Amino acid sequence: MKHNNYRYAMLSLQRLERCKKQQCRDAGTKAFFGGRGLCEAVAAPATSSALTARSREIDPCIPDTMAAAGPAKASVAAVEAASDLGYLTRPLHWAAIMRHPRSVAGSVLLFRLRTLFFATVCFTFLCSQLTVMCRQGTTDLDVFTLTLSVADTTAIWLVRLLHIAMCERDFHRLALQVGQDFAEFLSPEDVPVLLSQGRSVRRFTLTYISLGVLVTTYWLFTPVSPEGLPFFLALPYDASTPLGFAVSWVYCTVGTVHVVVMTMVLDSFNVSLINQLRMQLALLNNKIVSLPRENSSTPLDSLQTTGYWDLHYRLEKCVLHHQAIIRNSDLLEKSLKGMLLAQSLSIGAAACFQMFEVAMSADGLQQIGKFGLYLTGMLAELFIYCWFGDDLITESENLAVAAYDAVTSLQGCPLSIKKSLLLLMHRAQRPLRITAGGFFPFSRESFVAVVNVSYSFFAILRNFKDDQE
Repeated sequence: MKHNNYRYAMLSLQRLERCKKQQCRDAGTKAFFGGRGLCEAVAAPATSSALTARSREIDPCIPDTMAAAGPAKASVAAVEAASDLGYLTRPLHWAAIMRHPRSVAGSVLLFRLRTLFFATVCFTFLCSQLTVMCRQGTTDLDVFTLTLSVADTTAIWLVRLLHIAMCERDFHRLALQVGQDFAEFLSPEDVPVLLSQGRSVRRFTLTYISLGVLVTTYWLFTPVSPEGLPFFLALPYDASTPLGFAVSWVYCTVGTVHVVVMTMVLDSFNVSLINQLRMQLALLNNKIVSLPRENSSTPLDSLQTTGYWDLHYRLEKCVLHHQAIIRNSDLLEKSLKGMLLAQSLSIGAAACFQMFEVAMSADGLQQIGKFGLYLTGMLAELFIYCWFGDDLITESENLAVAAYDAVTSLQGCPLSIKKSLLLLMHRAQRPLRITAGGFFPFSRESFVAVVNVSYSFFAILRNFKDDQE
């Protein structure tokens, strides 16, 4: 009976493949992987549940166990719970940065009004910083570099707000990617792995956000201006009076929390998406490695054997899973590359200015701590992208190795299976990566390179001040 079940399902899938190939020839489209065999059957991206549903329409004799290829609702709920990012999407919604993926449409107007309010606060804060720079110029290099660093950070945050508003729909889709795009490829055994990795990433991101809270708190309670404010500001009123000081300090608090803390919450959201893709690659890697092990005792030299149809079906799901990962990785790259390029340039400049402040201008331990925390926060923003981006690249490369090992282990299987694995391996040899506008990938080597460039400009700036003195 098991042999007949697989036979019916795969014969129907083969008939579906022939129909899809004819459609592709008529439309002039090209297969995703090319060549012959299993990979040719997925010329147009499709999910395994969709394929099996269409197969059931073609051949009603397919048993229910084979037609229901998608996961049960309970499994989908478990996968969504294991990959929930609500602890990040809710603060982003409350701060009017990005609407919650499951928010109701009726709250859009109120949400946009709150976004406009916070953007106005940040914009006026930026204008105040620029006014100070224009008034004082470079006569006091310490004030100039500090104000320039704060203005740089605020300006990039406004750019990020605009970018998120433009790409909000893509971010919503990515926030739900595990439950919507990957759940059908996962087994109940994968849920504990997702839970474990989710807890680890959650601890890491909460620690990172705590660093932002620490930086914000220290800056707000460390005055630098003559009025006792944490920033040099050009204000239209007298900030030395008690009322003026209170209003100014609240203004600084709202702007600093929204820029610094919410930047780190948004960074945590982005790297969590990268980690989800890395985890899907790791699970796919395990499934490919298990292909020859689970079929080691089953003859695969004939197309009429149950073992062949079993391997054929599971390999098809691996190919579809890989395609889904590639599509979401490309979407994430498209959504982040422009924003991350601007952020990387901003971090490099701010790190240079803060190294200058710590080395040359900090007066006392309090000032060193203030500028040192600012520098630490800037480098941490870049580091987490490079860390998780490097893990994504490594896991992509491991997938090619796993496919190669599977090909060499399945010596007795038909040629079509080997060709499909070789084509999957060929695609996996181009690793998935997140880049800064396409200029460089985020990896640990990139982090070292950016820090080296920042230090080089710091050395130039220090020599310039020495020449002035």
